[in-house]
Amino acid sequence: MQAKDNTLCLTKRKPKWLTLRFIKLTSTESVFYSPANNLKGSSALIVIYKIGLTSKTMQYIASQSNHPATVFLNQNEITKRHCNIRWFNQTSEIKRCGHGTLAAANFLIKYFGYCPEVFISMSHERFTIRVKKQRAQLLLKSIEPKKSELAKGELKSVFSLAIKAAYSAGENNGYTVVLFNEEFSKDVEKDDLKSLHVDFKALNKLHKNAVIALSIKNIDKKNAIAHFRYFAPQFGVNEDSATGSAVSVIAPLLFRLHGLNKAKLIQQSNNGALLSYEFSNAKVVIY
Repeated sequence: MQAKDNTLCLTKRKPKWLTLRFIKLTSTESVFYSPANNLKGSSALIVIYKIGLTSKTMQYIASQSNHPATVFLNQNEITKRHCNIRWFNQTSEIKRCGHGTLAAANFLIKYFGYCPEVFISMSHERFTIRVKKQRAQLLLKSIEPKKSELAKGELKSVFSLAIKAAYSAGENNGYTVVLFNEEFSKDVEKDDLKSLHVDFKALNKLHKNAVIALSIKNIDKKNAIAHFRYFAPQFGVNEDSATGSAVSVIAPLLFRLHGLNKAKLIQQSNNGALLSYEFSNAKVVIY
């Protein structure tokens, strides 16, 4: 969808917020899609604003969007090497958003021919962008998870399948990766994680981290494939359709367990998503 100056059709009627004098332009951009595999990926609403847009107004704009993430960029910063970035879903501000960052970078490359080298979040985390063949790649520091019996115990009642192991990175607002019993993932052709049932109310009450359900389908190092799903009702999203930032914890875990330094990840959400990554020197490149 092309960028438009102060106009975007999210509904049949023009949203009132587009009349705000702070909004420079808006557009939408999708990432992690694969038509060949019937995977739709995920979209983000990109909002480039002039000075003066408050957090309250950003949240209001995001609440009117039907996209998983709304990305806000200041027009005075998008031409600089470093650019502040903020992401919101319909109910709250997002601390980390890989798919929204890649969507913003690809939008800027497509319509302006450039993008910042680094996006900086509100928590001062750096999201570095590499450009290859006019497409953005996201470089993040990896996050090393530790095996967690506490997380495993907490989550037993949340999932419909028996948990083999749980690994957590951060005790609050971090990530927990859950692996299931071996017999569950023997059939390579079976879309195993699609049949996984989750008690979102229980997850919201019991666990403070976003939870990644992970299944290894093929451990051939030349063509490794893993399936995953991402749940975060604590942050206003029962299940994310496509998430990039979670790869920063998935990649080092797959390296530790299977010696993989690159793989394809299929996110088995309703829309589905295809992500690729490379892992080395405690850094992950996602595309």
